[in-house]
Amino acid sequence: MNFEVKLSVNEILKNKHFASAKVLAGKGGLDRLVRWVHVMEVDSIESLLNGNELILSTGVGWKGGENTFTSLIQQSIDANAAGLCIELGTYISEIPEAALQLANTNDFPLIVFQKKVRFIDITQELHSLLIKKHYRILTDLEDYSNRLNQLLLSANPQQRILQLIHEHLKLTVLYITNQGEIEIISKKERAEEEKIIQLFKSNNISKHMSVAHQSVQALNQTFADLFVFSESGSITEFESLILDRSAIALAQSLLRELYIEEQRKTKEAEWVRRWLEGENSAEQIQKYLSELEPNLKSNTYTVLLCKAVNIEKVSSEFNYIKIYCRSMFEQKGIFLLTDIGKNQIIFILINKWKKEDFKRRIQEGIEVLKNSDSFKKYKFSDFSFSVGKFVTNLNEVRNSYTSAKETMNIREKIPNELNSIFYEDLYIFRMVLAAHDQGILNEFITDYIGPVISQDQQNSGELLKTLKTYLQCKGAKKETAEQLHIVRQTLYHRLEKLYELIGRDFMDPYKRQAIEVAISSYEYISASQSKSEYENTTFPRVVNRLY
Repeated sequence: MNFEVKLSVNEILKNKHFASAKVLAGKGGLDRLVRWVHVMEVDSIESLLNGNELILSTGVGWKGGENTFTSLIQQSIDANAAGLCIELGTYISEIPEAALQLANTNDFPLIVFQKKVRFIDITQELHSLLIKKHYRILTDLEDYSNRLNQLLLSANPQQRILQLIHEHLKLTVLYITNQGEIEIISKKERAEEEKIIQLFKSNNISKHMSVAHQSVQALNQTFADLFVFSESGSITEFESLILDRSAIALAQSLLRELYIEEQRKTKEAEWVRRWLEGENSAEQIQKYLSELEPNLKSNTYTVLLCKAVNIEKVSSEFNYIKIYCRSMFEQKGIFLLTDIGKNQIIFILINKWKKEDFKRRIQEGIEVLKNSDSFKKYKFSDFSFSVGKFVTNLNEVRNSYTSAKETMNIREKIPNELNSIFYEDLYIFRMVLAAHDQGILNEFITDYIGPVISQDQQNSGELLKTLKTYLQCKGAKKETAEQLHIVRQTLYHRLEKLYELIGRDFMDPYKRQAIEVAISSYEYISASQSKSEYENTTFPRVVNRLY
C-alpha cells in the first residue's frame, strides 16, 4: 500500500489551521481514526454522532460548569468520538481539571485553540482531505482489482493472490482450506509463523493482534477462510475491502479449478454407469478409485438417488451441481461419484470416516441439499431422495443401486407410510416387495383380509381402516375410537363385523402379524395399480380356513 488511508488526529494536528492548537489531555489517543469533522454546541450528544468524529466547539452551549463539561467528555467517549477541539477565550477560559483527568484516563484527545479560528475553514479543508483520501482509496482498489484479474489469468493464481495481499497491505496473511490445510504469508521467521498458527488454533490470536476474516465462497458453499493480522493497530476499512476483493478472486480461481477438474472427470459418469450395471470387476473399480483419490480408504458404500421431474433442464450446469455436492459431502467425510439420468441424479457415496455414523452424516448432507440455495434456484418439482442398502464390497454397490430404486418406488407409492429415505428402514415393505415380485402377494392378501376388503367395496365401509387402527392401538378400544373420530358403540359394531369376517382370534400374535403384513401389502398393491383396477378386484366374502 503506497499511502496511509487513515486520517488520524495526529495527522490533522499538522494542518496549518491547527498551528495555535495544543493537546491538553488524551495524548495516548492521537492515533484515533477520524472519519468526519463536526461542529457541535449542545450539552447532550445522545444519538447525534456515528463514531470517529472530531468535534469542534466554542463552548457556547456548555455554561453549566464543571459537571456539564465532564458529562460532555464522557458522552463523547461513549459515542466513540475521535476527539474534542475547543476554542478558548470567548465562552470558555479554561478546561476543568476533572475533564482533563477523564480525557487522560480514556486516551481521549482534548485539544484547545488558543486563538480564534474559522471553523468553516477547518471543516472545508479537512472534509476535502477526507474526500481526496476516499478517492485515492477507490483508485487504489480499482488498481488492485485489475492486478487480481491479471493474476487470475496466470498459472497458480491462488499463491500469487495471497502474496499480493501480503505485499499490498504489509500484513500477515493466513489461508485455511476446508480440509484443514494452512498457508501463511509473512516476513517473519518460521518459528514466529508457527506461533501465530498456534495462537490462531487456540483462539487467542485476538489478544495479541487485530484480525480481519473473509470466507472464500462459491455456489453458496464455503471452501476456505482468509485472514489478515495486524500487530500495529486495528484493521482499516480499506484493508477490509482489499480482503473482500481478494476472497472473491480466490473463489473465482477455486471455482475455475474445480470446474476444470470436473470436466477432466467427464468419463466418470460413463464409468459409474458401467459400475452400476455390473460391467466392472472389483479390481477395475479399485484401480479407478485409486486414480481419482489415491489415499481413499473405505469399507462402506451406498447409493443415493435424487429425483426431480425437471432435472434434465440443469444438465448444462451439472458440473456446478457436482462441485457443490462433492464439496458439501467431503466436509462430512464422504467421497462422491455422480451420474445424471432421466429425472434423477445418482450419487455413489463412499465413506471415509467411521462406519457407525455414516447414516447420520448422509442424512445431514441431504438436509443441506434440500435447504441449499443452489438446489432451490432450479425449482425442481417432486423433489425426493432415497438411499440404498449399505454394502461393504465394491461389487455390491450395484445391489445398493437396485435397493435405492426400490426405496424410491415404495416411497412414491405409499408416501404416508414411510418417513425414512433409507432402504434399511423399509421394514416389512421389503418383504412385500419380494412377495409382489414372486406373484404371491394377491393370494396372501386374499387369505387374510380378503373378506374385509370385499365388505368395504360392497358397502363403502371403513372396516379395513378400523382394523388397521385397532391393531396400531394394540387393541385399546378408547384410543382406537378417538383416532377414528367415532363413538365407542360404532367401534363395537365394526369389531363384531370383523370377528364375523376374519375370526375372533385376529389379535393372536402370529395371525395378527400376518394381517398387518396383508394390510401393508394391500396398500402397496393399491398404490401400484390404477384406482379402477384394484377397486374391481374381487375378494371372497368368507375364507373358512382361517378359523
